[in-house]
Amino acid sequence: MVNKTHIEKNGRNTQKLNESRNPFKIFHQNIRGLKSKVDELTIALLSDHPHIMCLTEHHLKNYEINNLPIDHFKLGSKYCRQESKDRGGVSLFIMN
Repeated sequence: MVNKTHIEKNGRNTQKLNESRNPFKIFHQNIRGLKSKVDELTIALLSDHPHIMCLTEHHLKNYEINNLPIDHFKLGSKYCRQESKDRGGVSLFIMN
């Protein structure tokens, strides 16, 4: 839904669209453990179709995130903690 704002300008009402004609969507989620939530995440993204998806606190190791199947996305960049007990991690996925 396009958000419209009415602006008073020179005695006339005009409308300004708050949404660009070519929207670029970025999705961010502090996922707190991705391994068991891949299906739920995929279903949630079906209606939104972001171009970039950033997931923080994924709690995965390098080999796990490299082989993670998320429909319509490919892994663009990642950071996985290797030696810390804090699981953390950040990943960026790009829409195919």
